[in-house]
Amino acid sequence: MSIKIAITNEKGGCGKTMSAVNISAILAERGYRVLLVDADPQGYSTMYYGLYDPSLPSLFEVMFFGENPEQAISTTAFGVDVLRSSTALMDAEELLDQRKLNGLRYNDLFVNALSALESRYDYILIDCPPQGYKLLENIQLYARFLLIPMIADEFALHSLRLKAEKIIEIRRTVNPQLQLLGGLIVMDEKNKTTGIYREALQSQDILPFFRATVRKNIALRRSVNAREPINVYDKRSNGNLDYQAVVDELIGRAAK
Repeated sequence: MSIKIAITNEKGGCGKTMSAVNISAILAERGYRVLLVDADPQGYSTMYYGLYDPSLPSLFEVMFFGENPEQAISTTAFGVDVLRSSTALMDAEELLDQRKLNGLRYNDLFVNALSALESRYDYILIDCPPQGYKLLENIQLYARFLLIPMIADEFALHSLRLKAEKIIEIRRTVNPQLQLLGGLIVMDEKNKTTGIYREALQSQDILPFFRATVRKNIALRRSVNAREPINVYDKRSNGNLDYQAVVDELIGRAAK
């Protein structure tokens, strides 16, 4: 059975796609069968891997028009399969609203779209949309774990409390089996101010946090332009070392 992890944060610029791409690539490098589902209408994971083509089937067609998911999957040179996104997914929320108003099932379309793929993969990672309540609800019903990338700043603790309340509500109304794999501090800067926020996040008892953090690193930024995950672009970089440590911890946490 696949380990299904939704990588999510409603706030933009928090390293969500960066984490989805690099974690998936490192898992594949270690021999795991990995599917990365790009559920963000912006399609950044799809673009990162150089796969964006609006003329091809995407998650949108699989969810709403019964397209064979195999037709929406591309295999990358890095061992990761990607279920592509497109801007058509921007219409998902409106279509899900219409289904609900018409008395049709609306929150299990994502489950139905991906269920046939689970036996093929060890890990299914989902790059979630930053917005879209009903699309997120679909993903939360499907996923087993949530991973939340965050920046250690003055707003982080407040944001964390809000996220804890949302997770409690998700478990109550959508998916009682959903677990938080952990918060992940990204773009970590080794200075006194960030250190205070980092320590506050990692020592709080609201939600668990990864011990590993991802340092702010120029190689990570350059790897985006190169359209390569960091483990391929620069194996000796802090970015690769940090994400390797994250994956070590992720494998252990997901196995519990």
